[in-house]
Amino acid sequence: MVLNKELRKKILERMYKDHNGHYGAVFSCLDAIKYLYDEVLSEEDTFILSKGHGAMALYAVLEERGMSPKWTDHPELDEQNGIYATTGSLGHGTPIATGRALAKKLKGSNGRTYVLLGDGEFLEGSNWEALNIANFLRVNLNVLVDWNKYQSVGSLEEYHRIDGKTLEERLKSFGFETQTINGHEIGGLRKLKKLKEGCNAIILDTIKGKGVSFIEQNHPHVYHLTKEEYDEAIKELS
Repeated sequence: MVLNKELRKKILERMYKDHNGHYGAVFSCLDAIKYLYDEVLSEEDTFILSKGHGAMALYAVLEERGMSPKWTDHPELDEQNGIYATTGSLGHGTPIATGRALAKKLKGSNGRTYVLLGDGEFLEGSNWEALNIANFLRVNLNVLVDWNKYQSVGSLEEYHRIDGKTLEERLKSFGFETQTINGHEIGGLRKLKKLKEGCNAIILDTIKGKGVSFIEQNHPHVYHLTKEEYDEAIKELS
């Protein structure tokens, strides 16, 4: 089953027009972002997309909510339109999210901070430093990991010996309440509404390019569609 087919079609049309090729990264995180904004986030909460190459998913969801984000390749700070960090260079989102979570704590806000990272992004040491500080400061920080199993050069397990179990154990070792959920099914995504206060890590078990079969099978970091492939993808989502 594929969720959010119409939203996927809208994104596909825009990305094809703009010659943007990050379909895999966008479609693996779309369902989680959509669910967060529809069912989880309050006005006091903040969401940061650390894996900036998945930006088109965020733009589409923000537009649904009446905002007007610029459809740049990577997010550029624009709080009025729901962009709370400039990201794209990996490893920046978690430190920024930790700082925002601390600010909420110091101000006495009940708001929570959510940050979504790519699984390959955890090769950046700045993430682990931020997790350590977040746990020490006892802030309300929810770290979502888009575990689509592939980074730009290939399989995360093949190149770095990181699988879901390894990732889960590492996050737990930094003091985060950790769980793995299906990032493409409502049953799994509902667990995002039941997170306890404090530091949580949610590994989203996802498929790179979810919704378009030939992209799912190729696991591309960047994929520039031909006109024939574009038509095929639109047909499949219809």
